[in-house]
Amino acid sequence: MVVAGELIVCEYFITLVARRRSANLINPMTLIADLVSLHLVDSQVRALRSRLDSAEHYVALQEKQRLLLTSRMDEAKSQIRQHQATGVNHEAESGSVKARIDTLRNQLNTSTNPKQYAAVLNELKLLQTQRDEIDELTIDQIQKTDDLQTKLVELERLSAERVKVRDAGQAELNTCRGEVGSRLGELDRERTVAAAKIPQRDLDIFNRAADLYDGEAMAELVAVDARRREYSCAACNMELPVEKYASLASNPNLSVTCTSCHRILYLGQVSSAVG
Repeated sequence: MVVAGELIVCEYFITLVARRRSANLINPMTLIADLVSLHLVDSQVRALRSRLDSAEHYVALQEKQRLLLTSRMDEAKSQIRQHQATGVNHEAESGSVKARIDTLRNQLNTSTNPKQYAAVLNELKLLQTQRDEIDELTIDQIQKTDDLQTKLVELERLSAERVKVRDAGQAELNTCRGEVGSRLGELDRERTVAAAKIPQRDLDIFNRAADLYDGEAMAELVAVDARRREYSCAACNMELPVEKYASLASNPNLSVTCTSCHRILYLGQVSSAVG
């Protein structure tokens, strides 16, 4: 609540501002007006850069996903080669065991010694069991290879689709660069000129707020109820003390910030004059 002494001071400032306005003593090209001009240009620069950055980010994301798919395809191909090589080794081992089995069968057919016959028969059974196990391993490698081949085909399909999406995004990016490039260069030069008019301290405040709020470095100080001396920040809607209005209205060469969001405040008629 504003005490009586503060209210008298505020009423004095507000009366003084009204008299200066009526006498046309407020110069439209003041610090606040210069800040508003900078804000208008800076907002356009950031909007164009955001559009360009979004397009570049989209293309980079598609390329990253394509590279990830390529990595997965390379891994699948490597695994296929490994399973195929293992399968070949199993087949070779199975062939060697089969050759030994064939030899033992011949020996079994020509054996006349019961003891020798039993020994050959026992080894034959063991080798047959071993060969069955090797053949199962060979079939397992073939199945894994087939599964990986199916997976590889799907990865190649996804990669081809991702390439199409990336190329379409690149085409849009090139179009965006063509549309934005020259205009962005003009606005950058305009922003440099506008920023040169601002004292360094105020420019630092502006840049911090612009970075914090995506270019929205300034906010209008609005009168919620002028008769009751109630004012607020149009950006964060927080109530502002009447001294903020009095300071800003009486001295347009003084930067006044919101006590809550710390944006630089301006009065509506300044924005209209600049526009």
